[in-house]
Amino acid sequence: MTFEEIATMLGANGADWAINRLRHYARTVGSYRKGYDDSFDRLAFEGAVHLQTWLMLEARAADEIDEDYPDCIDLADTALAELLPLIASYIRQPGKRGGPTVDGRRHVCAGIFASIWQEFHPTAGTNSDKLLQACEAYWQACGQPPTVGVQSGHLRNWKWFLTSNSREKSEVR
Repeated sequence: MTFEEIATMLGANGADWAINRLRHYARTVGSYRKGYDDSFDRLAFEGAVHLQTWLMLEARAADEIDEDYPDCIDLADTALAELLPLIASYIRQPGKRGGPTVDGRRHVCAGIFASIWQEFHPTAGTNSDKLLQACEAYWQACGQPPTVGVQSGHLRNWKWFLTSNSREKSEVR
């Protein structure tokens, strides 16, 4: 299936920006490997925490000597406070039991679809068969194997990823 056909499934027929977004992220969805090592995410989280600490110390030092500090320090601190939970969500939690490790590529795929879908539809669409079919079609168009066999209801496994992405977006904003 082509990216144009997939965009049409989303209701974005002829929307060049949506087709370009699908093309742009196809490499990411296709290359992000199962069994992903979260060490980079752990480093990013640790670095963000250190930067947030540095920003606090910089502001406190400026206050103590009665000097102004740049507004960007407060802006960066606020942005980091919003960003840290997102980075943390990518880190595997130790001791998590039950079920297989979630494939991060599917979060990327669902996030792309949720953002395009919401431009054309008033609802999140997690119950839309068209959206679920489009997710699977895009997944496979990016070179990934089918998510599940052809048993009845196999597309419903995308619902969790779409719901998870909607929740993360609202929490991060």
